[in-house]
Amino acid sequence: MSVVNDPASVWMLTNGSAKGDIAALNPSLLSPFDGNKPPTNAADLTKSFAISQTGVTEWVIDGYPFAEPKTPILLGNISDGWQANTTVYMPFNSTIDIIMTISKDSMDTVSYSRCMCCCGDT
Repeated sequence: MSVVNDPASVWMLTNGSAKGDIAALNPSLLSPFDGNKPPTNAADLTKSFAISQTGVTEWVIDGYPFAEPKTPILLGNISDGWQANTTVYMPFNSTIDIIMTISKDSMDTVSYSRCMCCCGDT
């Protein structure tokens, strides 16, 4: 297979960091997904999570470090990910508010108080 390396199309460096000369995302220019509006009724369930980055590649969710399962969850019941402390089961066909709070001692300084995908609030 032939791979073309076009420097103009590269937006990320090999180490995973963004290139310095890339334009910043302007959220005001983004359009919402048509037909995918947040529900107008109250949520059936609210889940809160305390998120912390304790190392360059380590994230902690409610005190439990996240680790990739040896067998991906997409492969079904044979995955060890179903028993992980960071796997959360949600009720089917429900409206769920997800609140993620970044811990004050986290290496990551971004803080969002509510998940945009469920409620539309930030």
